[in-house]
Amino acid sequence: MAAAVELEKRVGRIRQLTERDRELCGFLAVCRYLTREQVERLMFPGRSKARSSTRLRQLAAAVGGQAAVLRGDLGFGSADGWTTVWALTAEGFEMGSQRVGLKLERVPKHDVGQSFLKHEVMLNEVFLGLVPQDGKTPAKVPRQFRWLLGEYLNLPFQEFCREKLQADVRRLQPDAILEDLAGRRRYFIEYETGSATIFDAKKSTSTLAKLERYAHFFSSYAGSLSNRSDTWYARSFKEAWPAEVLFVTQSEARRDSITKLIDRFEQGRLVARSLTAAEAQRNLCRALYGRDQPAASAPKPASATLGAALVDRGPARSADEERLRRGRVSVRGEQLINFEKMLRSSLAALTSAQKALAVYPISPDALPKLPAGASEILRVLAEYARRGEEALSRHGLAEAD
Repeated sequence: MAAAVELEKRVGRIRQLTERDRELCGFLAVCRYLTREQVERLMFPGRSKARSSTRLRQLAAAVGGQAAVLRGDLGFGSADGWTTVWALTAEGFEMGSQRVGLKLERVPKHDVGQSFLKHEVMLNEVFLGLVPQDGKTPAKVPRQFRWLLGEYLNLPFQEFCREKLQADVRRLQPDAILEDLAGRRRYFIEYETGSATIFDAKKSTSTLAKLERYAHFFSSYAGSLSNRSDTWYARSFKEAWPAEVLFVTQSEARRDSITKLIDRFEQGRLVARSLTAAEAQRNLCRALYGRDQPAASAPKPASATLGAALVDRGPARSADEERLRRGRVSVRGEQLINFEKMLRSSLAALTSAQKALAVYPISPDALPKLPAGASEILRVLAEYARRGEEALSRHGLAEAD
């Protein structure tokens, strides 16, 4: 009897939650699902598989009055075999969400199906590529930007249906959203595995159908036309920062096909790009850290990194990058920001006018047309406006002195 009591006490000591355990719960609250390899890379760098396996089993077991915080009962099969996927119990999710200050609009009640589970962990690789890691100590959930899964969001909008002669209530669900808190910019992430068609608008999973939904969400007015800032996007987010849709692909061929679709899409309704996973990681790291990879440790306060942020980043890699390099223009930041908003609003209004006039028997030649090259002009201007916002936000300013 005494031996059993002593064993229970010893097991209880083993299950005492550490900072690493709580941070792991934070990562799983943000990502929802992580593979065994992802967990080991984040939280057990340089440790043996036996040691990490022991700890994960301890966290997945109920000990005395302590409930389990992890679940290891999920996974998916592939040509490479079975992949175990870890998730949180209800108790673990409460701990993890509090740890990282995660406030959710929707809490999923059920796990995703096995066919979508692989998509989820592949999507999370985009996020993990932005997490500072030194390969020696457990990683920490970044606090200078937010990563929000689409299942956690409630983004309603309405779209008029001509067949029904009424507005259908719909909900936008990106795969994830990345919010750059310092740059005050929002990225909507769509992870393209290649399983869905690109150009068939009749299929809701096609890339073209996704573009249509995003364009309606960003540019259509939720209220009166007299208030042109009242879009569905502005209603969903208290801070309607400049936003961009990133289609992340596994292959260059699919990236190029989606790029062609974006180039042919109706101009001025949204800003979108198609990038491979490696390109997306580099571009997002540059936006967040000013470099191609995350720092090995947590970034220093903005005041300590201000000088480094203004240093030139080396030779341009392309003509587009050269044209957008820092120092090529001398315009007040708030002027660029306001001009970009005005141009985007004007193009959206022109698009709405085209749609409204299209129902009347008017010759297509008589309809107002968007100027040639409007999409490219808006893309360049949006980049300059983002840099203007970024420069002002470093000093907590709304306008330059």
